[in-house]
Amino acid sequence: MEIFVKLLIGIVALIDIVFLVVQIFFWNTNFVQKRIVANFTSEEIAAILAHNQGLYNGFIAAGLIWGLFVSQNLPQIEAAWIWVFFLICVAIAGIYGSLSLKRPTAFLIQSLPAILALLLLGLYKS
Repeated sequence: MEIFVKLLIGIVALIDIVFLVVQIFFWNTNFVQKRIVANFTSEEIAAILAHNQGLYNGFIAAGLIWGLFVSQNLPQIEAAWIWVFFLICVAIAGIYGSLSLKRPTAFLIQSLPAILALLLLGLYKS
């Protein structure tokens, strides 16, 4: 049973990697444009993408909140790794957002607080 669970988790991860590659590297190709984008106006696509991005930000927030709650019941090192993972996700997202937008706003709002939290967490745990 364990092997089937791990296999299915691997398949889900692979599907998400395919979405990542398509959305980051192949979004502007004719293949994707004809199958996805052509069915919507640019305003509809922008709204769909913003909703999708908002949902992912909600998942990141849920992970950080989860880390806050389980930190009382887990050994400190395990809770710290939960925070480290999600804070790194936030930091990377903010850096990528700033580079994509060619403005420092996402870095200042997202990445900087996450990096500071990582530094403080490192000092606190060392």
